[in-house]
Amino acid sequence: MEYFSSDHREVFARFRSSEAGLADGDAEKRISEYGFNEIRSSKRNAALRIFASQFTNFLIVILLFASGLSFFLKEYLEGVGMLVIALISVSLGFIQEYRAERAMEALKKLSAPTARVLRNGNESRVPARGLVPGDVILLEAGDIVAADCRVFEESNLEIDQSTLTGESMPARKSVQKCRKGAAVDEQSCMAFMGTVVTNGKGKALVTSTGMATEFGRIAKSLEETEESKTPLQVKFEHMARRIGFAVMGMIALVFLLGLSQGSMPFTSMLIFSVSLAVASVPSSLPAIVTIGLAMGANSLAKKNMIIKKLPATESLGSVTVICSDKTGTITRNQMTATKIFFDGSVVDVTGVGYRPDGQLKFPKNFSGKGLDELLSIGVLCNNAKLLDNHEVIGDPTEGALIVLAAKARVRRKKGISFFQENSFDSERKMMSKVFVNEKTEKHEAYVKGAPDVLLKYCSRIFSRGRVRKMSWKDRELIEGINNSFAEGSLRVLALAYRQVSPKRRHEIKDVERDLVFYGLVGMMDPARKEVRKSVRDCMDAGIRVMIITGDHPATAKAVAEQVGLLSRNDIVVTGQEMDKMSDAELERDIDSIRIVARALPVHKLRIVNALKHNGHIVAMTGDGVNDAPALKKSDIGIAMGITGSDVSKEVSKSILADDNFASIVNAVSEGRNIYDKIIKSTRYLLSCNLGEIVTVFFSIALMMPLPLVPMQILLMNLLTDGLPALGLGYESPENDVMKRPPRNPKERLFSNEMIMVTAFFGVIMGLGTLFMFNLYLSEGIGVARTVAFTTLVMFEMFAVVGSRSLHPFSKLNIFDNKWLACGVIASISIQVAVVYWQPFQAFFQTSPIELADWIRILVVSSLGFFMMEFGKIIVARLGRSAPSAARAVAPPQ
Repeated sequence: MEYFSSDHREVFARFRSSEAGLADGDAEKRISEYGFNEIRSSKRNAALRIFASQFTNFLIVILLFASGLSFFLKEYLEGVGMLVIALISVSLGFIQEYRAERAMEALKKLSAPTARVLRNGNESRVPARGLVPGDVILLEAGDIVAADCRVFEESNLEIDQSTLTGESMPARKSVQKCRKGAAVDEQSCMAFMGTVVTNGKGKALVTSTGMATEFGRIAKSLEETEESKTPLQVKFEHMARRIGFAVMGMIALVFLLGLSQGSMPFTSMLIFSVSLAVASVPSSLPAIVTIGLAMGANSLAKKNMIIKKLPATESLGSVTVICSDKTGTITRNQMTATKIFFDGSVVDVTGVGYRPDGQLKFPKNFSGKGLDELLSIGVLCNNAKLLDNHEVIGDPTEGALIVLAAKARVRRKKGISFFQENSFDSERKMMSKVFVNEKTEKHEAYVKGAPDVLLKYCSRIFSRGRVRKMSWKDRELIEGINNSFAEGSLRVLALAYRQVSPKRRHEIKDVERDLVFYGLVGMMDPARKEVRKSVRDCMDAGIRVMIITGDHPATAKAVAEQVGLLSRNDIVVTGQEMDKMSDAELERDIDSIRIVARALPVHKLRIVNALKHNGHIVAMTGDGVNDAPALKKSDIGIAMGITGSDVSKEVSKSILADDNFASIVNAVSEGRNIYDKIIKSTRYLLSCNLGEIVTVFFSIALMMPLPLVPMQILLMNLLTDGLPALGLGYESPENDVMKRPPRNPKERLFSNEMIMVTAFFGVIMGLGTLFMFNLYLSEGIGVARTVAFTTLVMFEMFAVVGSRSLHPFSKLNIFDNKWLACGVIASISIQVAVVYWQPFQAFFQTSPIELADWIRILVVSSLGFFMMEFGKIIVARLGRSAPSAARAVAPPQ
């Protein structure tokens, strides 16, 4: 059956559905028949792919080679040991990467597209994958069509089909059936999966889902490309590669020196060198970054910031400017009409929220004639619904108009039927609906919009019970009232009306002109209580906050003052004023501009470009389809999770689940902590790996016996790179995480001072271990190696405690971090077992040691901890006396 060449009533019959939609139970049954509405991926099982990828790690390959070589040389004990450690390393790597993969998959589900459907006659929002043929879906500007469907009701519905057909202009949709055999781009009564609604609204019957859609038929070309690596991942990979080459050079030198001195036979020295290479090359650095970013994204989701792309996790910690919407982000988006301007008088309205319990307080000598008509305009030019439980479905502003009418006991007009809607858009800042009067058959237009815009299209005014020509005095009075409402933090709407000549279709320009002005409605949208603290936190963190809003400048300024955002030198500009500025002028003034009012989406894009030109890292919020360019251009585009359109969510790197500005600031704090944790883990691993190399290198250089055997080196690498390093990934933020200026993403991963501290600890660790080894040599090589092995392990345990904080002698109680505490306890327990349990003694060539030996080991190894902490003090003093040129400069507040 060709759905596009059939009447929509026939298509309804084909799917046993109706305009009220399916019943929930019927929809569930159809999923088993048609399957989920999703494009199937050809990617193989994630678990198997991750497990197999562990064996592509170069050092795992080397370790397996060394194990095979040991078996070939009949060194069965070492061969088995290396094989076991290789498998344990593979297992740990698999577990960590699989958890990270699962975390990202969970985030994808949180940000998965949804669709508005009619089920049992009631509107609801369901995951797009749950749509089935026979469902009725609702479409409006900004939606991404979730399945192929037959349009059966529309009002100025236009859809961008360029991703499917290559058409440069949006396609106008119609209810009328098409000719048989029509091509996809000719099927004007069909809406296709993945296309974007750019204008109007409509209802459509789902005809095909998943692989049966037009997109499904070209699924191979839609196969999701592999996620590109973040700049931080690339930096760490380059660093790991450079360090790896340097370490391999050192290992080669150790091998040659060992051979020349006869420390071991050739084959034994080869196995020893391979083991040292596996333990010392920081091959896990890129994985630490990937896992850190993925697990960080999971933490951010718990704070209402859903990360769609890993680079956003990294960018959050570097943000210097947050460009935020006002309504719903800075404010609660819980509108309550508190004032009406009608017929020259201001009427106060009581009550809060969506309960119609308040009343209208009329001034003296107020006739009120025609007020019902004003309130009716607000009800008719409206798409919201007020439920019996006093909740609003739809736009809160429109909900407030319905509640206002209910307080005045004004109900929806009877005897009129809906004819056409001209939806609100950010360019016009107006909305109109045309109804047909069933008695007179006249067409009546009801209009609402921003007062300063709508007033330009008004030529008449309703006054004292009749319509008359609007005078300049009337305009001045209306503008003055509008300004006074806005200065009182009210969001203001103007309401108007006109009769239009009957036509099959009304053009916007013919409807929204020569209007009759009826009045103004001022609505209170209180600022969120938590925003004031969040703004203060941003100032402390060197992050600048801008408000970009479509509201009146006085309203935006009043709200900004409520949350402590405005200071003496801050500039408030309007979109019209910005239009008069050249790009060079905007770049010059942008750091002083705090509020942009009456802004259009094109202004957001110019703001992003100007800020980025001045070197800022920009976070931009947006909810509309026209915000997409600015969201894509910004360093981290943040779509609104509640009010955001499908298009804004699709192009952004993150989604703000609760639309709350405070959640953005919390996410920035977590983003900084994620970067800190990655740096802490890296510094810990590098200092410990360096300590192991220094121990072996100097023992050979000083012509001493080798202080370690291959199995000890490999176990130590497992204990170090595994459990404690993993525990560092669960560290809580530093107390000053939002007290420092933003990080410059172009700066080096490690400053010269930090490299010095890391190297210093590695040298102290190596020399301290050699000191203990030499001290016990007289008691036999077995005891000396056990002491050296245990000393290195304890150095590493102290190092992980020192790595918990970037500040000296801070966060010393490891039990604050249960994962780290478990890692340290497990590592020490394994070391004790290796030293005292006979099967392990033979395997790792250890000997039991006395309590006094443990005390000496702890004294020497703790020196490394104190040296690291004193090193932090030196770094802090150097940083204060000569700030790094790479550090980001805090923008003016």
